Amino acid sequence: MLNGLEWLWDVAVEPALSELGYGGLAPADGELPRVWWVPGGLLSLLPIHAAGYHTAEDKIPRTALDHVVSSYAPTIRVLSYARHRGRRPAVRDRSLIIAMPTTPGLPGRNRLPGVTAEAELLQACLPAPVRLAEPDPVTGPIPGTADILTRSKVLALLPECAVAHFSCHGYSDLVDPSRSFLALHDHDTAPFTVGSLTGAHLENVQLAYLSACTTAMARAGIMREEVIHLATAFQLAGFPHVIGTLWNVNDRLALAIARDFYAGLTASPDAIHTSRAARALHHAVLRARQAFPATPSLWAAYIHAGI
Repeated sequence: MLNGLEWLWDVAVEPALSELGYGGLAPADGELPRVWWVPGGLLSLLPIHAAGYHTAEDKIPRTALDHVVSSYAPTIRVLSYARHRGRRPAVRDRSLIIAMPTTPGLPGRNRLPGVTAEAELLQACLPAPVRLAEPDPVTGPIPGTADILTRSKVLALLPECAVAHFSCHGYSDLVDPSRSFLALHDHDTAPFTVGSLTGAHLENVQLAYLSACTTAMARAGIMREEVIHLATAFQLAGFPHVIGTLWNVNDRLALAIARDFYAGLTASPDAIHTSRAARALHHAVLRARQAFPATPSLWAAYIHAGI
């Protein structure tokens, strides 16, 4: 994968950043400029934000991560819509935590051992959290769980929350992207698909963190409208900030990145600044890269979509 990121830097990302004037040393104050990528076709499948030479020891680093804070949008129109929504202050400072340490109907219930720890972390740092969780047959129910985790319950609670965090399995349907879904308790009978959010009017929402696999994986189409995935669906439903993944992610590292991300948002025990989402994810990914520089498959999947 390292060779692919180096090629992507050489042929696409470095020329673009140089044209913008972002190819030199980082600013002395440490505040990197923001860049929004609006890829189409095959380019939408690639981790543009992670392009570069991550194991090289250069005086001027040759990686996108060292020059800019990257965000994504499927189209300019969607980005404009997200910016409009992002100017609205959250009416309710409330959070929704969705935790699926196991998933009924999957082989071996497909356990995610890090989900319980992730839910406990979020319970401590998110404002006014409401937690829905699938009971783990090994460790038992997660303390503080409000209700069984079904699609209808989640859709009913989303309008009441500023922040929604999903810790579960995610599945991307590249034949019909509208059928991509997050695996909740009733995924066999009522899957939480891209289509589930169609027509949703979420006035209070600010941030959706999709801590699941392939939530930002797109079909390789030639039309810009074909960049459809779960992260896009949350954007169109009204979330100005969405964290998604381009491929399958490591369960243990997902916990570490979530921890570092929310640490970058926390202003006080009862308040977070969602406007910092892009920079918070950037620093969380940088920390993971520092630990595993030669294994970008572990950390390059995470993207910020929105403003």
